Amino acid sequence: MPQSAAALSAAQIAELHALLTAPVTSFDCGTLCAPGNGGVPVCCQNHTIMPVLYAAEFALLERRSRMWTRYVPQNEGERELAAELRPCELFATCKGAAHCEREHRALSCRTFPFEPYLAHDDTLCGLVFAWDLAALCPLIGSGHRIEPRFLEQTLTAFTKLFAWAPDELELWRGNSRTLRRSFARSAARISVYRPDGVFAFPTARRTWRDEVRDGRLPGPWPGADAARR
Repeated sequence: MPQSAAALSAAQIAELHALLTAPVTSFDCGTLCAPGNGGVPVCCQNHTIMPVLYAAEFALLERRSRMWTRYVPQNEGERELAAELRPCELFATCKGAAHCEREHRALSCRTFPFEPYLAHDDTLCGLVFAWDLAALCPLIGSGHRIEPRFLEQTLTAFTKLFAWAPDELELWRGNSRTLRRSFARSAARISVYRPDGVFAFPTARRTWRDEVRDGRLPGPWPGADAARR
């Protein structure tokens, strides 16, 4: 039965963790940024990219390991960011890349630097880079090959999440609309990643509809109907 993200169970979080095991690239993508960042991958530097965890996820990981600590904002800027979090979310810090326990990584670590993309009809079509972090993560927009198994696992995980918690679907629906508005300003297309390729999605609804109908673009990710509201 559909619920909210605040009601996600430990079993559901554990199922997503068990699913998301594939690396994003065939090489250690931390080698792209670590040499210029004191030897530490940017995404593993807590105060550069602060991890956001579901409250249920933090509770589960806290029982399983000592890797994560709930983070208390230290200044006004951090307090403002924390105020934007939903009740089901919190900031947490880990022990860092040198002490990473990969089996205890958060969902945000396992899917980085991608997020789900919902088309104009609100169906899950693929994954897109988290473009708001492009200045920090050199993998974003770099052209490096993304592992198909990572893409398949991540799409499957978001499909499950949307079916369990429709409010997550609403969140990413809004993010996808914002992304289209941003790309429309430069008349650029959005690169949407799926295990079977990378597809250039237009921002205009009519163009997208025509290209899907003509077979030039793929439709929803298989199984995504379960995520539809």
